[in-house]
Amino acid sequence: MKSFLKNTLSLGSADIGVRLLSFIAITYLARTLGPASMGVLAIGIAILAYASIFINVGLPILGVRHVAAKTIAIQNLIRRICSARFLLAVVTFIISTVILLIWVEESNTRTVAIIYLLTLFPSALLLDWLFQGLNKMKTLAVGRIIGMAVYLLFIIEMVSNSLDLYWVPFAWCFGFLAQTIYFWFRYKKLSLNSNSEKKPLHIFEIIKHGIPLGTASLISQVIIQFPFIYLGFFDSAENTGLYSVAFRVVFLMLVIDRVFYTIFFPAISRTYIDSPEQLRDQVDWTLKIVTAGSLYVTIVALIAGRDLLPIIFGPEFRDSGLIFQTLLGYFVLTIINSVFTSTLIGIEKEYLYTKSLLIGAMAFAVIILIPLPLSATLTAAIALATHQAVSMLMMMKYLRQSIMISPFLRVLLPLSVAIVFVLCVGLWQQFYPVLIPITAAVLAFPAITIASCINRSDINILRGFLK
Repeated sequence: MKSFLKNTLSLGSADIGVRLLSFIAITYLARTLGPASMGVLAIGIAILAYASIFINVGLPILGVRHVAAKTIAIQNLIRRICSARFLLAVVTFIISTVILLIWVEESNTRTVAIIYLLTLFPSALLLDWLFQGLNKMKTLAVGRIIGMAVYLLFIIEMVSNSLDLYWVPFAWCFGFLAQTIYFWFRYKKLSLNSNSEKKPLHIFEIIKHGIPLGTASLISQVIIQFPFIYLGFFDSAENTGLYSVAFRVVFLMLVIDRVFYTIFFPAISRTYIDSPEQLRDQVDWTLKIVTAGSLYVTIVALIAGRDLLPIIFGPEFRDSGLIFQTLLGYFVLTIINSVFTSTLIGIEKEYLYTKSLLIGAMAFAVIILIPLPLSATLTAAIALATHQAVSMLMMMKYLRQSIMISPFLRVLLPLSVAIVFVLCVGLWQQFYPVLIPITAAVLAFPAITIASCINRSDINILRGFLK
């Protein structure tokens, strides 16, 4: 229990620190460069995200599972995964650069994207997955802080106006390089057992094993980053910047999801190997707590969110407020889905996870491509939430084939209660601007807790983890 609390506090505080540093960087860049340049940077980071999928192909997730379950010698695993990812980084960089030089005519977008792509090389050698699998969350947390701190300091030192745009992707690359160096330094200090498996994995063999997870990552990143590409090429750079700022705030809030997944996924992988009979109870309890907590956070963010963004980023970003509120649907469903995602991958059903994402991607495409009487930015936010909702329903269905849980009681009922509160706030807040938000904030948590069927035993278990 103490280890859980220590890991949660270490990783949580560090991840909050990372997100805050990122938030400071985004705020500084938004005020220094303006919406148009922020749109260019958003396109560049989206292209890097797509390219990163091809150097990962699910290998970090595969590495975490093997390290947590102790199924492969760690030294051999590191050697194979890093070699495979670096080889893929070289190929991906060359192909991506050629495509950008041929197809992208706007010089700023092309140059920024190519510089961002340099990050593929230090990223390929990252050992964050190793420390996640070993449950060394403090090391993982410190590495992430170092990387983001280097990025922020580089930006503050080098970027003072729109002419310094190109220094931003260089700063991103140096941040990853600093993080990579730190993880390798810590790895050299580890004392690991030198046991070897019967048949060592080869580079192409481990790439083959990671393809299902790589496909899932590809689908996920295509969905997440597509709005930036879509708005950047088919809408104005200013609207892309407005959407980017709103999404970055949601990204900051998703520290909750990052901390939860980082701890829960190795735990599920170990439970599946060591105590499969405890798996159902572990998933059921986690789903209760995660659903209730994330729904309440969403309601509070919805109440406070719309007027907060222009105060932070400046009055020109006022329209980002409504986009942010719409993206909260994506936020809460992402956190809930992490329970299903981690469980399916942990019990080696990643192909069902991939299938669920693919069906969700079809729903995303329908929403974002059909003409709706809404702005492109709002349509993109609704499409993201729809993708998560459809994927969640599919994962519920597939998970019930292996673990008998009640998705209605654990997710759909508390989600319905939360939607009622959201509708009340949306319909009545303008008439009672103080009374309605306060009432919703006070009543929402107990109502959602009751709907989630959280009982005294569940609370006692949670207290045990926090002692």
